[in-house]
Amino acid sequence: MSVRSRSIQSLEQARFRTLADICPALFLALCAVIGAVSFVHVDTAPWWSWALFAPLFLLPKGAFWFALLYRHRDAVPEPEKCLRTLRIVGIELVIGVGLIVGWEVWISQWATPEALLLLALCMGGQMVFLMFGLLHLRTPSMVSALLCVVGMLAIAERAGAGMLGLLILLAGGVAGLAYIAYKHYADFARLVRSRLAVEAKSAEIQAKIVEIEELSEENFRIANTDMLTEIGNRRSCFRDLEKALETARNTGSAVAFGIIDLDGFKTVNDSHGHLVGDRLLTAMAERLRDAMSAQGSVYRLGGDEFAFIVSDFADADALQAIGDAVVEAVHRPIEVGGLRLLLGCSVGFAEFPKAAEDATALYDRADYALFNAKRTGRMKTVVFSDEHEKDVREAALMERTLREADLEAEFFLTFQPIVDSHEDRTLLLECLARWQSPVLGFVSPGKFIVAAEQSGFISTLTPVLLKKALDAIRQWPEEVGISFNLSGHDIVSAEKVLGLIAILMKSGVSPSRVEFEVTETALMMNLDEALANIHRLKATGVRISLDDFGTGYSSLSQIQKLPLDKIKVDGSFVRDLETNDASRKIVSSVTALSRDLSLSCVVEGVETREQLDILQDIGCRLIQGYFYSKPMKEADVSAFLAEQYAIRHPVAV
Repeated sequence: MSVRSRSIQSLEQARFRTLADICPALFLALCAVIGAVSFVHVDTAPWWSWALFAPLFLLPKGAFWFALLYRHRDAVPEPEKCLRTLRIVGIELVIGVGLIVGWEVWISQWATPEALLLLALCMGGQMVFLMFGLLHLRTPSMVSALLCVVGMLAIAERAGAGMLGLLILLAGGVAGLAYIAYKHYADFARLVRSRLAVEAKSAEIQAKIVEIEELSEENFRIANTDMLTEIGNRRSCFRDLEKALETARNTGSAVAFGIIDLDGFKTVNDSHGHLVGDRLLTAMAERLRDAMSAQGSVYRLGGDEFAFIVSDFADADALQAIGDAVVEAVHRPIEVGGLRLLLGCSVGFAEFPKAAEDATALYDRADYALFNAKRTGRMKTVVFSDEHEKDVREAALMERTLREADLEAEFFLTFQPIVDSHEDRTLLLECLARWQSPVLGFVSPGKFIVAAEQSGFISTLTPVLLKKALDAIRQWPEEVGISFNLSGHDIVSAEKVLGLIAILMKSGVSPSRVEFEVTETALMMNLDEALANIHRLKATGVRISLDDFGTGYSSLSQIQKLPLDKIKVDGSFVRDLETNDASRKIVSSVTALSRDLSLSCVVEGVETREQLDILQDIGCRLIQGYFYSKPMKEADVSAFLAEQYAIRHPVAV
């Protein structure tokens, strides 16, 4: 559709446009008529009768048509203005035709018979010209045509022709031509209205298309934007990662994918509420975006996990520097809702094509690097390495072997005593899982427990081990209990906890002899659900111990919510107890805290007499570690307990 046609919005504008387009041709035809009439009267009429009329009539006529019509042919005015102009041109047309007809009748007094014939032909031509050339003016063209008929009759009378026959001829001819002109105009109007209707519908369809495209763009934006932080979401992240990998494949360049996990966010979220947590995530997303502005976009994968793509880096050391800068940026204090908060983060990187060659594998490798960063101390950056690849393959083999293992036959427990150091009496025996695989041989607990937790298989293993522990405790004195570890997968699932309770009830072992250990990290997986399940366990009469206290990110307010019986101080605070004042102060503070909360306190990892003496001076009574015993096989426990009993109750010689 042309620009000209798109400007037509009404029938009046279409009439105006058509008239403006043909007015030059109409003006030339008019000039020809006047010129012909003047030419045949050159020799018979006075010169002024024909020489003056042409310029005096035609020049104003041309100027008038140009000003009102022709100069507006490419920029048609509004419908109202078009209608006014058409009315003015119609009035001018009737006046102009009246002048021409009057002039032609007047000048015919000097005409020869041949000139009278020419005048009659001119009159007839004018009539047809007016009825068809100017049919868009309708009424003015018909009135003008009738004026031509009157002029023809006047010339016929002067020529002595039969008036009656001429009237019949003209009446019939004019009526027929008028009907044809009317039909032509009706067709023209119908076509214009049809075209306008089509254009209106097309414009409506186009508007709908634009609206749909805008909605599609908005839906695309929503689908690829995290609504809380207004940064890219997981979908957007993987789409951009695929693009970056495709570019890297084509250019031979490297790409790295990084995952950021906030340390301590769940503590803030649980302590101060989800509103503060949401504001904190939004503020942290903005901080990460500023910190990573030179590297690329930041995405929120979900929860407190973010990601970014790095395309311009030299080597793994450069990635390490980028990650360390992110850790430093995150660790700065941040103001949220009047609170001054301090978080940490861990960063895991994986490189293409060194670590993986597709987006999914690259994500998995970066996630594994992140897991290692969190497992080995947090607040650090780990770049996925060849050693990690070896670990991944071993873990995959281990997971596969775990799922195919005969759990009853291959897994067994060892037991490490928790001793009252004042009485040299074992109160509890911590149950520690061991795996002797016919495929892998003896597998370190540090490896298979991690693999089981990562795969979720730990929840299948826990019931098997609990049954073994409850079978073992029947052999020992009633005053000796067991301490059994629960994973995060166990403690956050009501179904699994109810299954463990059923095993305990069926065993016949008194729940008072059983203590379940949970870690801070396990609790933070879902504190509310974990709290509910701990209450379910407590209702049976068992005791609950918080393991590895001080290494996680729980707050005292959260600890206070838990129905705990005991706190276990992690062995990492004991290793340098002899030389490090800070370690002694930490252990002393935890011991004092446990007393204030009416909780027992166990110190793990005690290996030397010097460490024990320091701990006893601090006020620590319950001790676990190599100083008393390494983990023992089930068959050796009875002898160990008997030996302790003998030391406490020596036989007089």
